[in-house]
Amino acid sequence: MGSTTGASQANPAARKGLKQRATVIYRRDEQILFVRKRNAKWNLPGGRVEEGETPLQAAVREMAEETGLTFDNLCYVSEYEEDRVIHFLFEATRTTSKKPKPCNEIDDCRWISAKDVDKRNVRDPIRSLLKRCASKLQSSWAVH
Repeated sequence: MGSTTGASQANPAARKGLKQRATVIYRRDEQILFVRKRNAKWNLPGGRVEEGETPLQAAVREMAEETGLTFDNLCYVSEYEEDRVIHFLFEATRTTSKKPKPCNEIDDCRWISAKDVDKRNVRDPIRSLLKRCASKLQSSWAVH
């Protein structure tokens, strides 16, 4: 795994006006959990890093808010910048039998396999993120 320095420290001044987002890849075998707001495309759980919050804290909070799932440990995968947003990517492997359930603004949660991502209405930046980070993920999961 990569260094967790940037992911575990609060960044009070987002770099020169860039937004910060924490995103979680939650795996179950060869599938990844996706979430979707009403009338929207599938996305990975995650959201904005709030002021005074570390990216790791934001990832844990967003997972709980969107799926009802809580994690003691998320592995930092990488950080990248795209469209004036710094994305902090974390990975979790299923360790509980608790099922994700849509919470707050999330309308649906679904496990999607690599071979089905192109058949689903997944946001283009998420497809790009999964392809870019495939080699850094703990499994052989990769988007084709």
